[in-house]
Amino acid sequence: MLLAAGFVPSLVSLSALKSRALRKGAWFRVSPAARALIDAALLYLKRGGRIKSQALLEALRKAAEEVLRATTPIRLFAKAIGHAIAKRLGIQADEEKALALGLQWLNTPKKWRKNAEPP
Repeated sequence: MLLAAGFVPSLVSLSALKSRALRKGAWFRVSPAARALIDAALLYLKRGGRIKSQALLEALRKAAEEVLRATTPIRLFAKAIGHAIAKRLGIQADEEKALALGLQWLNTPKKWRKNAEPP
């Protein structure tokens, strides 16, 4: 959701992602499997390797998504969700209304939501 569809895990992008997570204090809130995968990919890329496996690329995308979700401020995340909800409902939403809709959706327990995934 946060990553563009054309995300290519490279040495620069993964090291920037890791340093951002460390700077924001979110690196240790990410799952150990995602951290280990990013660290292993960084070591492999530093030694001159190339990642060609589609399964590994998809796993790195998911790990990067998890890191970005932990480092992105909740306000931006809630606004994005609120705008998507407003678009789905066909209503106009300014920044405040989008933020309110997004926070309401994020604070609703998963079992009470109509859809488990954000809009």
